[in-house]
Amino acid sequence: MLVAAAGAASFLTPIATPANMIVKEPGGYRFGDYWRLGLILAAAWLVVTTLLIPLVWPL
Repeated sequence: MLVAAAGAASFLTPIATPANMIVKEPGGYRFGDYWRLGLILAAAWLVVTTLLIPLVWPL
């Protein structure tokens, strides 16, 4: 499950998800804009998944 959660954490580039590609041009975003918020989201995602996955799916 950790691998599946890590695969869903694609926030760092506009190429990562279709929604990112859709809003890139109309929103006037640059490639580097995704890194600013993406790093924060990826760090939060890491903390949440590291804490919740062992609770929901224990070994």
